[in-house]
Amino acid sequence: MKKTAVALSLLGCMLVSLAPSAMAEMGSNEGGSHWIFRSSIAQVNPNDSSGPVLGGDGVAVGSSTGLGLNVTYMMDNHWGVELLAATPFSHDLTGTGALSGLKIGETKQLPPTVSLIYQWGNETKYHVGAGINHTVFFDSHTSDELTSALGATSTDVDLSSSTNLALKFGFDMPINDDWSFNANVYYIKIGTDADVIVNNAVATTVDVDIDPVVFLLGVSMRY
Repeated sequence: MKKTAVALSLLGCMLVSLAPSAMAEMGSNEGGSHWIFRSSIAQVNPNDSSGPVLGGDGVAVGSSTGLGLNVTYMMDNHWGVELLAATPFSHDLTGTGALSGLKIGETKQLPPTVSLIYQWGNETKYHVGAGINHTVFFDSHTSDELTSALGATSTDVDLSSSTNLALKFGFDMPINDDWSFNANVYYIKIGTDADVIVNNAVATTVDVDIDPVVFLLGVSMRY
């Protein structure tokens, strides 16, 4: 938690320091301020690791595909502020170690991300960005297989929200004057504390690092 707080503080200082430069260049934007709207197929690919669930076994988080929505406000020709949103992603939770292959449960998540981006290029526009992600988990539940494996009457799981850093790279390749093909890749730090509830009591809390790479392919429109 301390490392996360320090990282977020450093990012905040970076955004503040860059803002005056971005504002100073606004007058040089030949086309004026504009918006970029992107709609993409998004795939979330976790680089997961976890602490022990029960008896030293861990949990793995499966990949998920959904719809990614992205809106960027360009302050000038180079600097912009971007919001990434999406439809909910569903992830299977499976066991590792002695629990390997056992379906532990499922969860859904929404990963809104705000980034400051820098753009360059002529016809094809490239950009890099850094920002803050806030992931919310919901509709989390365990499987009947886990309940049976533990010899329990009931089981459940509750996952905490995550706020951390995000990095991205992307490009927009023009199709015509208004539309472009776009591709984006994000690396997002996501971690959660998962409470494993057995017979209505918290049996253990598992630290799960998800840290996905997210790929998006779609179309974009400038306005």
